[in-house]
Amino acid sequence: MVHSISSIKINPSPLFQIRLEQDTLTMRGSPSESVGCVLRGQLVLALTEPIKIREIRMIFRGKSKVNWTDGVGAGQTYHAEERIFYQHEWTFLPAKKNYHVLIPKNYYWDFELILPGALPETVEGCEHGYVHYKLKAVAERHKFALNLNTQRVLRVLRCPLPASLDCTQSLVIANTWNDKVEYEIVVASRAYTLGEKIPIDITLKPLQKHLVVKRFMCSLKEYVTYHIGQHTKKSSRVVRMGRDEEFPNECSDSWTTTELLPIPASSPLCQYDTQNEIIRVKHKLKFTLLFMSKDTELLSELSVSMNIIITPVSINGDAMILPAYDDHYLDTEMRDCHPSIIPPSHSPSFGPSELAAGHKFPEFDDLELMKLPTYRSITALIPAPVHDSLPPTYDACY
Repeated sequence: MVHSISSIKINPSPLFQIRLEQDTLTMRGSPSESVGCVLRGQLVLALTEPIKIREIRMIFRGKSKVNWTDGVGAGQTYHAEERIFYQHEWTFLPAKKNYHVLIPKNYYWDFELILPGALPETVEGCEHGYVHYKLKAVAERHKFALNLNTQRVLRVLRCPLPASLDCTQSLVIANTWNDKVEYEIVVASRAYTLGEKIPIDITLKPLQKHLVVKRFMCSLKEYVTYHIGQHTKKSSRVVRMGRDEEFPNECSDSWTTTELLPIPASSPLCQYDTQNEIIRVKHKLKFTLLFMSKDTELLSELSVSMNIIITPVSINGDAMILPAYDDHYLDTEMRDCHPSIIPPSHSPSFGPSELAAGHKFPEFDDLELMKLPTYRSITALIPAPVHDSLPPTYDACY
């Protein structure tokens, strides 16, 4: 006896997704200066067959988590805090006693939310905590059907105001050290972004004969402070180090050179600076010069540092301008030391360095990023309706 096998109809799953005009929002200015930013998007539900829905809602949350352990052994103290510091909800299809019956078509719900300028920035990749923003939407169905769920991560960053003089002015350290040498170290500006190279101009004038420069080292150091109430936890790490040993062996009236220190091109290799009271991130440039007296062969070490800012958007308008041909030979890119082999700052090592691969600069359109958002820009940036991308209905196949 031959049995026929009937075909089984498999219903395609509905398309349910959150679309954002931008998945990274940038606050401009400090928490007290910033006017905030606007989150815009669209919730999409595409149906190819009728469906019963009880309710459609979405929630936006800012969440932080910080934890660490102090002390050792029996005296250990564990600190932890997890909280939702910001929340907003939308109801696109309100709940009612009977279910909503949605016919096959595409449904769109636009949403918009003004975020306060004092919100903390997104922090990812830190050892003892994070700050996250996330959108979650749910289409609640009847008891015997699975709910439709979707979510989207949003990043909130902060950068200085374009007119901030504190960020655009050059940084200069100049002094006389132990009556041995006059030095001047100049960095073009205080603010840089990931992937950029920091130009460092060094001028040295020995005040003692037979004094030569053996080595110049520069490190980009990251400092993170975690807060839980009155308790704090501090940590630091070297995210990039370079050195130059190409100095003349002969004594000279002065030495002048320009070094280039590349910043890691991505997070979490290097974090952006933050100004919030949950996780605060700062950066410093630390310089070390090693001198040797040719008479006694004694070594002397000079160490200085300066604060800089790592920002999501480059404010160095001429940072991408190529140097003149005659000036290019003066620039020396420092040999790069991998952070994993860098010793603690109090015990510098002068062993061989490891040459790291170069990083491409991130491309930012500064003019677009400086524009204030408009309330009608969503139609140009959100993808077009998905009619053409939906699978055909069962009847359309015949």
